[in-house]
Amino acid sequence: MTAIKTIDVKGLGHAEKESLIFPGIEALKPGETLRITVEFNPVPLVYMLKAQDKYDISFDKEGPDEWILVVRHKVPGEEDKKRQLKKLIGELGKGEVSDETKGKAKELLGSVDATTLGLLEQELIREGVSHDVIRSSLCDIHLESMRDALISKRVEVKAPHPIHTLMEEHKRIVQDLKDLSELTKDIANTNDYDSFDSYREKLTGISHHLVEAEKHHQREEETLFPRLEKHDVVEPPAIMKMDHVDLRPRKQELHRLASDTSREVPFPKYKAHIVELGEYIAKELESHIFKEDNILYQIALQVFTPEEWESVKRECDKIGYCCFTPEGHLKEEDTMETAIVDLDLRQIPIWDRHDNIFQEWDALQPGQTLRITNDHDPKPLHYQFEAEYKGHYEWQYEQKGPKDWIVSIKKL
Repeated sequence: MTAIKTIDVKGLGHAEKESLIFPGIEALKPGETLRITVEFNPVPLVYMLKAQDKYDISFDKEGPDEWILVVRHKVPGEEDKKRQLKKLIGELGKGEVSDETKGKAKELLGSVDATTLGLLEQELIREGVSHDVIRSSLCDIHLESMRDALISKRVEVKAPHPIHTLMEEHKRIVQDLKDLSELTKDIANTNDYDSFDSYREKLTGISHHLVEAEKHHQREEETLFPRLEKHDVVEPPAIMKMDHVDLRPRKQELHRLASDTSREVPFPKYKAHIVELGEYIAKELESHIFKEDNILYQIALQVFTPEEWESVKRECDKIGYCCFTPEGHLKEEDTMETAIVDLDLRQIPIWDRHDNIFQEWDALQPGQTLRITNDHDPKPLHYQFEAEYKGHYEWQYEQKGPKDWIVSIKKL
């Protein structure tokens, strides 16, 4: 993985700037990158470097207070690789991929680092190739080639290591996905709302778990991905994050449909939407989890220092865990049955309150209590708990107005 060098010349005199910038650029070897931070738009420097035709030029930031110029020394043969890449994308985009084409793709991807590949992809995008086409055509093969290289160096960890926790959570999610796959087949054979209703409760439970796994994804996106990028591991976390973005609204829509008892939509259309979402989520999320377990996590285990893992664990504890996280992985204070989690909704925008409530609720262990302070009677919330958690909670008002309402909800 190619290191990225950085120099910050903001506030320095003109001569001092030049004494750092030009030697830094001249010292670059093919494939190496220099990030230059200045307090103005370095247009003259950009034109000069482009005229030399030795460097790829881009910006990480363009004003207003600072510009970050990225200068990368080109690697001989890159234009040829770009042509090969474009041709492969065309072949991969046709549908069924032959072993020969896969082999060519792996060979090409293995010959470039993540930074080079990213620049090649950006060039193709500028030439009109869709980002989605590149992602769907190359990402799986690229990750597969990385997985093959990682197998011989596989690292195993035990609880309460953050990676072990994430992988244990994956086991529960995968089981939900297998259940969803089977359930989707059953739902596909229903003919009306009455026959579908026998599956509604199970679908609601599964989809709720999938939606409320958000803290799992948040821990990955806020603790693992940024650190991987600092180690110049750019593409794998970017691919995983794109998957999160792609799957998130689909999971939310599946849960919304499962919870919708209005029967306003004609049943064939309603069923088709559920089956489409269920099949897509079950397939794509299981594939996503496989890539994280066997590629992304393994890269992290091989490049992070022990000190970084200590920081990751602290940050994970701060973010919180899922309702299905094994108890041995939680913070010590989170495992105490008498714990009360206070949530004051009065200063939270109305549109964010619902998500906050259920993020906190799903993080609770049995015996723990969520105490909510609100500026109105949360009676509608009580109805939702009765519908979704009947027999698994205790509801008690501690204060009923006139200005504030306080309710305690204990998880059984």
